[in-house]
Amino acid sequence: MLGTKQHLQITELCAEGAYLDGGQLGEVFLKKSEVPEYLEEGDSVQVFIYQDNLGHPTATTKDVIAQVGDFALLRVKEINKIGAFLDIGIDKDILSPYNEQKPKMREGYSYLVKLYLDNASKRICASSNLKKFLDKETPSYKPNEEVDLIVASKTDIGFKVIINNNHTGVVFFNTVFKRLFIGQKLKGFIKQVREDGKIDVVLEKQGVQKFKDLGEQILSELKSSEGFIPLGDKSDPEEIKKRFGSSKANFKKAIGGLFKQGLIDIEAKSITLK
Repeated sequence: MLGTKQHLQITELCAEGAYLDGGQLGEVFLKKSEVPEYLEEGDSVQVFIYQDNLGHPTATTKDVIAQVGDFALLRVKEINKIGAFLDIGIDKDILSPYNEQKPKMREGYSYLVKLYLDNASKRICASSNLKKFLDKETPSYKPNEEVDLIVASKTDIGFKVIINNNHTGVVFFNTVFKRLFIGQKLKGFIKQVREDGKIDVVLEKQGVQKFKDLGEQILSELKSSEGFIPLGDKSDPEEIKKRFGSSKANFKKAIGGLFKQGLIDIEAKSITLK
């Protein structure tokens, strides 16, 4: 399919490059500078397939930032009368038509978009109108369920995130203890699904397991820091947040648990591995 990475078989090597078996797409051309020297006819090569300016299926071995079906943060390289053209890391830029821009794009800025294949033109396109690609049905997530997140935008109350590529949720500011940026991909946990279908998300597990996981992270840091970390129960919350992505309250509960187990000693501004 256009806009995706695939392994295709080389059917012919020539002076200009290689022709690949694209199945329903027919022959797909890969230019010589991108054909690995060790490959022969009959071998397979992983490529990304797109249409050139004449509409011919073309392959590249370059790394692409995203493929059809992905959400990705892409930079606008150029704007003309038909829309904005975004960089995905190959010679061909991707069009975002004006009617798919929400908000209207500006040259040099980056936007979170969804890549899709336009049915009429068979062109790979990008849309920043993300809502149209998300599931409108009430989800069935369970509290503390681990999910994949993409940071979509910053709001007055927190960060809007895309959950498992299917739903939107919110991570509230008072639960964020690490730097977040638009387009960032990370793990999170469902806090609750409200009666109106809105989803609250947190970046740390809730309950006892949260402190166990943080405790294991602290022990790992201690072992890689010669048994000493200059953070204790009187340390600056910002220093704790910067090193462990955790609130001071959670940090104190985690090191308290490690102390009770006889694993560490705690001072006002340091902890030491026993």
